[in-house]
Amino acid sequence: MVAEIEPLEKTSIKEYLKQNSEKKDITFVALEEVTDPRNIGSIIRSAASFNIDGMIVAERSYPAQSKLLYKSASGCIELLNIFKVSNINTTLKYLKSNNFWISGFDTESNKNFTKHDWNGNNVLLFGSEGYGLKYQTKKNSDFLHRININNNVESLNISNSASIIFHYLHYIKKMKY
Repeated sequence: MVAEIEPLEKTSIKEYLKQNSEKKDITFVALEEVTDPRNIGSIIRSAASFNIDGMIVAERSYPAQSKLLYKSASGCIELLNIFKVSNINTTLKYLKSNNFWISGFDTESNKNFTKHDWNGNNVLLFGSEGYGLKYQTKKNSDFLHRININNNVESLNISNSASIIFHYLHYIKKMKY
């Protein structure tokens, strides 16, 4: 058997915002220099599972041809808008100008993410697996949050952190309506 498939049509963030101008509480996840295809695939799967509206990635660091990414995503790539951009910080500035709050996740932060008011449009920003968020990206964030975990553990895997946050936001939005 041979199957011929077409690439999925992708829309830009600007087009998505135009098409969904009436929608309230849009939530995007943004990945800054996250490169492990298994982590990205797991994040895609979790984002699709918990109704995240889209994922923003830098074109140069997104492993679009990786079989591991597709395997880890378990078919969920088709369920999530993936916005490939040339510059994460430029995109964050654009979204801020369109009424989005930028929330970075950083182990150095003192603010527990569960204590934040998540109303409105949000971007959930995660940095690379080894270095976290870059200085300039932190500077462009409106808020920096952390997940409170056992003090004997340095950090969680990025895909685990994202899943916890996505589930929490899905739960509180569900309770709101």
